[in-house]
Amino acid sequence: MKRFGYIRISDKTQNIDRQVETMKKESINERDIFIDKQSGKNYDRPQYQLLKQLARENDEIVFDSITRMGRSMNETLKEYEWFVENGIQLKFIKEPMINTSNEEDDIIKQAIQKVILTVLAAFAEKERTDTKIRQAEGIQAAKAKGKHLGRPKATITPEFLDAYNRWVAKEITAVEAIKQSNVSKTTFYRLAKKIENRGEI
Repeated sequence: MKRFGYIRISDKTQNIDRQVETMKKESINERDIFIDKQSGKNYDRPQYQLLKQLARENDEIVFDSITRMGRSMNETLKEYEWFVENGIQLKFIKEPMINTSNEEDDIIKQAIQKVILTVLAAFAEKERTDTKIRQAEGIQAAKAKGKHLGRPKATITPEFLDAYNRWVAKEITAVEAIKQSNVSKTTFYRLAKKIENRGEI
């Protein structure tokens, strides 16, 4: 029997450290921890699919929570059943009531377990849907208030204009001008072109 750990975070800005520590406490070797930085809306994730290929009968896969497995109710139920049918054990640290085992459970226990799994998977999907709705509402509210979303729009500041003029006069290099104006290389040349087109130096 081999034990694997699976970690999923929604995007690259989130921290995986807590889940990694959880797997280490489960005595899972780091080389056997698979990590995806993707949404849980579907199961088309490279590390998850690789884990399914490597896992064999009687192996065990540990998840921090059912939400780390996925957030689509129907797909999660299918994935769970696939592991059961292939004899691969599942352990959910936060929801031990849906852990699988090699023991042959009675029909009532299996039925209760499926009900609990369905409810948990449904809540996971609802939470994802609610989050998307809140994000959309937040964006609409910000737009209604006239707030600019995304990166601040670069403007021609006195510092930029001074650096630009010195660069045009060949007093400083482009690298020095970019550093002095405190903008990126792309922004510097975009603003420079804007000045040239308007003829204001």
